[in-house]
Amino acid sequence: MTRLVKITIILCIILYSGKMFAFNPQGGDIKITPLPNQDGERKPIGFQMKATWMDGTIEMRFPETLDGEEGMYFIDHYRADMPVLSKMEKYPEWVRNEKTGEISYTCSTPQGIEFGGIISTDSMEVRIEFFVKNHSSKEIRHISPQLCLDLKNSQDFNTLKTTSDVHIWSEGKYISLDQTTPTSAQKRRDALLVIGRKGFSNMEAVGKTTIKTPGEDIGQWWLINETSDEDIIVRESTDKKHLVATSWPGEVSFLIFNSQNPCIHAGPSIEFTIGANRERHWYGTVYLMPNNPNELLIRYKNGQRKN
Repeated sequence: MTRLVKITIILCIILYSGKMFAFNPQGGDIKITPLPNQDGERKPIGFQMKATWMDGTIEMRFPETLDGEEGMYFIDHYRADMPVLSKMEKYPEWVRNEKTGEISYTCSTPQGIEFGGIISTDSMEVRIEFFVKNHSSKEIRHISPQLCLDLKNSQDFNTLKTTSDVHIWSEGKYISLDQTTPTSAQKRRDALLVIGRKGFSNMEAVGKTTIKTPGEDIGQWWLINETSDEDIIVRESTDKKHLVATSWPGEVSFLIFNSQNPCIHAGPSIEFTIGANRERHWYGTVYLMPNNPNELLIRYKNGQRKN
């Protein structure tokens, strides 16, 4: 084989490899895929995430709900007490940028509200931007998207009815939720926990449900006595080797953990007013990485982006 032929073969391999990795050139360790289209009036808008070490996928409902003073601009499931303002005429198509690996979508409501997002990855992080644009002639008040990280489709993270493998930072310590009160045993039911962010009171959840006093029931949910120092919530994998975490720094008045249908939330939960012809952007991260809380905290603090 001549030297020229060898060089030609090497160049072909490099070019071919470049095409292979162009699918997600920012980070080959995590694959992001839009949720498949589904039939029906209420269906999710979101995307799946899969790290190379994971069994199954985790999913971001993006959003689960988009709430405002007028009511629900979007909700991906049926709730009799949360009627949607208008039916979604056409569900959005996701677009992939083959150069950057980003995926994105945008859609609009009859009220003149446009919402959507952009997703990119690196080796241990999925970086998320969600936006709401007000194309109407009036301000829209109390805008709050609910973005749910659903863990049920991954054997690594779908453990039910336990709080020992879910963690927050509270009073300077990394603690599991089985160290918080009231406990599931005291409540005599499986954990559906709302965790206040330190410094916040008079919180309201989706549908403008008021969250009042620690220990108080909010339907089947309850607000724990402890508060979170940070805008992040963590779950360990079943083998304790990895973790998943979600954060929306600067946008959190409370965190959520559902042990019955395992999911974690870390905002955005602070309400905003968006003026006519103005827009609001939120920036968050999902972490899929080795189970090292100290490294996670460094990544979280170093990676915060202004909204």
